[in-house]
Amino acid sequence: MSEPELVAEGVYRIAPGRSNCYLLVDTKLVLIDTGMPRDGEAIIAAVKSLGHTVEDISHILITHAHLDHIGSLAALKKSSSAQMVAGVKDTAYIQGLKKTWTMGREGFGGKIFKAVLFFMETFVFHYEPTQVEIPCHGGEIIDCFGGIQVIATPGHSPGSVSFYAKEKGLVFVGDALNGTGGFALPMRFGCASYKAALRSVEQLALLDFDVCLLGHGAPVKGNAVARMRELVQKGC
Repeated sequence: MSEPELVAEGVYRIAPGRSNCYLLVDTKLVLIDTGMPRDGEAIIAAVKSLGHTVEDISHILITHAHLDHIGSLAALKKSSSAQMVAGVKDTAYIQGLKKTWTMGREGFGGKIFKAVLFFMETFVFHYEPTQVEIPCHGGEIIDCFGGIQVIATPGHSPGSVSFYAKEKGLVFVGDALNGTGGFALPMRFGCASYKAALRSVEQLALLDFDVCLLGHGAPVKGNAVARMRELVQKGC
């Protein structure tokens, strides 16, 4: 699905392939995550369908440096000259100093997953390294969309971050939670550190938000924090 879907006031979900991207519409545009390599054209088409141009994007916020979230970053950044925001511990992967498939994955399933990623990233897809202008540790306020706070949520990747629009009651969590087939805790084989990932969910559940926007699957709307707290009680 590449047709933009209005999921909250001023927030459109664009799903050109494997993962969700979000376009935040204010005086300037903000893009959260960029999908796989070759998804850039579908994202640009979605932006244009809303009456905007890629040049209107002031910031690109990256939740984590897995290929299905950073794949079209270089193409979109070149077209927009946007400021790039990401977690500091993922910047080496985004900037091409480390290969994204080399990130840790837990358990036997994680080893198989890494082997598949090695093949895909070596022989199928090409990732173009991109400079990160604003590397974040967590706690920073990004001057866009009325102010977005960076929340450090490591575990799925070493430098995973979430983006919290407190005044609007929104949190963008990337893959800190699993939205494939429902709303659930992250899958162990996809995590660099499952223990850290669970702690990050606990930290997110302390926030106050109504809508949780996921890297995969439909957003959770209506007192989403209560549902996240239920997950914490059951599984953390």
